Amino acid sequence: MPEAMRDAKDRKGKPKGGRALMGVALAILGALAGVQPANTLLTALSEVVPQLAGVVPPLLTACGAILAAVSEPPAMK
Repeated sequence: MPEAMRDAKDRKGKPKGGRALMGVALAILGALAGVQPANTLLTALSEVVPQLAGVVPPLLTACGAILAAVSEPPAMK
C-alpha cells in the first residue's frame, strides 16, 4: 500500500459521529418546519408548488432520522 494512502487511512481513524448528529439536526429541522408552517421558505414554496410545501417537512424529518440511524453514534468520553 502506498505510504500516502496509509497516512490518509490513519488520519481518518474511528468515525466521531458527526453524520449522526447532522441527521438528528435535520430531523429536528423537519419537525420544526412541520410545526411552524408559516416559515418564509415554506410559504414561498407553497405559493409556487402547493403540493411540494406539504411534503418538505416530513421528508426532511425522515431523511434526518434515516441518516442518524445508519451513522455511527458519537463517541462519548
